[in-house]
Amino acid sequence: MAPRPLTDAAVLKQLKTVGEKIAGTVGGKERLALLRRQAQLGDQRDAAADKARKAKH
Repeated sequence: MAPRPLTDAAVLKQLKTVGEKIAGTVGGKERLALLRRQAQLGDQRDAAADKARKAKH
């Protein structure tokens, strides 16, 4: 079963949290996992923005 898509607010909140963790003292595999999560969240945010923009036209 695929995970539910996050709301825009949830994506932004998670991006902020992940960014704060990356800025902290994490390293190694944990840092790489956080960077991957940040990229996934950014993709979701961008896809939602594209969808909203296309819906206006």
